[in-house]
Amino acid sequence: MNSDDMIQQIFHPEDETGYFDPVEMQENKAVAVLSSIPILFWLPLIACQGSSYGRFCANQGLILLAVGIALNVAQSILGTVLRFIPFIGGAVAGLLGLVIGLAELAGFLVLLISACQGKARRIPLIGRLFEAFN
Repeated sequence: MNSDDMIQQIFHPEDETGYFDPVEMQENKAVAVLSSIPILFWLPLIACQGSSYGRFCANQGLILLAVGIALNVAQSILGTVLRFIPFIGGAVAGLLGLVIGLAELAGFLVLLISACQGKARRIPLIGRLFEAFN
């Protein structure tokens, strides 16, 4: 993926709204909004069991949670190592934490805004990592 494709995907996430029934999406809108909170990714699997839109929202929430955990673990390890570098190590570690936090916030906002609008958009760059719920 070249830089132009990455920029395009960040500012225009994949919209898969056309693959889902509009009535089903409207009925499950509240659950989709709640599932944008990563720890609540499982909610659509229980609240709207037969819904393909619910499974899509659960997958995106799970991806955001898994990537967030992985990034935070990596940042913790790398931050510990960077702090041994005199003068700039702490600043670089703090900046890394800030960038990771902003990336997680951006992913959350994409899911939240999409759900509020009744759309099905994938998280930019990571939205196709895996499909846990088919």
